[in-house]
Amino acid sequence: MIETRDTKQSSFFGDYVYNTVVPKNNLLRQINETIDFSFVQELCRDAYTADNGRPGWSPVLMFKTIFLQFLYDLSDYRIEEELHDRLSFKMFVGLDVEETPPDHSSISRFRDRVGPDRFKDIFNRIVALAKERGIISDKLHIVDSTHVRAKVDLYRIKKEFKEQEPDTYIDNHSPDKDARPGKGHQGKPRYGYKVHAVSDAESEILLNVGATPANERDATQLVPLSSGLEHPNVLAADKGYDDKVNHDYLSENHIRNGIIPRANHTASYINKHIRRRSFIARHIRPRVEHKFAELKNYHSLERARYWGLIKMRIQTYVTATVVNIKRLIKLIYNIAAPPKIYLRRVTA
Repeated sequence: MIETRDTKQSSFFGDYVYNTVVPKNNLLRQINETIDFSFVQELCRDAYTADNGRPGWSPVLMFKTIFLQFLYDLSDYRIEEELHDRLSFKMFVGLDVEETPPDHSSISRFRDRVGPDRFKDIFNRIVALAKERGIISDKLHIVDSTHVRAKVDLYRIKKEFKEQEPDTYIDNHSPDKDARPGKGHQGKPRYGYKVHAVSDAESEILLNVGATPANERDATQLVPLSSGLEHPNVLAADKGYDDKVNHDYLSENHIRNGIIPRANHTASYINKHIRRRSFIARHIRPRVEHKFAELKNYHSLERARYWGLIKMRIQTYVTATVVNIKRLIKLIYNIAAPPKIYLRRVTA
């Protein structure tokens, strides 16, 4: 078993300081009181090694550090500085008041060692917790995507390729070889990645997320995002998901089809694949756009933090975990009430 440096938060002095300084309604205190993160220890154990022969930091402490980093949109250097100074941060991760936190290089190495699949497992555990608490209703699922800019100076690249083929130049000169050109809202050109998500409309919990290069068609992601989830009564998506494979998947699994059809379809096609269209789903579907706005505006998902698809997946899973936990706390502590969706209206 790998030895780790356990926290000393249980000291009398540390408890006294934290209980005095950090108020009971502090978000980080509420998260600690609501979620037992001990599962992270087992999920990350096989990826975790001690540094330089010394006992390593606990995977729970390291994950909580990364959680804080994404919650408050901090760099590796900045989160190290904040852990030195902010008592609420030290309390949250489990450091004693006078204990030195892990440095920025330890944070980066831990993130890389854990990798995207284990961060996805952590994301799934939080979704399972929401399910156990009865927060997820599975009445209506919404599938959508959003673009994320690559961590490159695209203006410089475009200026330098001049007469060369743009895609070829970018592939040969961009530091991010996995990023690709794509089209965003109203056909606006984008370069980078797409984050795809399926959310529970009533609770606004993200049920599954994924990341692809920006040139990936949205329609290819509905089935992999939805497979393995509890089947909803209705699934809604915009016209980018209007595809025979998706319609067949919904029909075979007895899920009411709320995909908005493209305008160029014949009436017979619509009647065949979308027998009872959910008009209310059109109005509820934009809720996931508000969630994407939260991811981008408050947690830095507007732009990739790192280079490469693997690290883009890590960023996606951690950021989605952050917004899900925030939502959980709001609902559990009655800070916000989930909007109700009435199936009678949805399915009419």
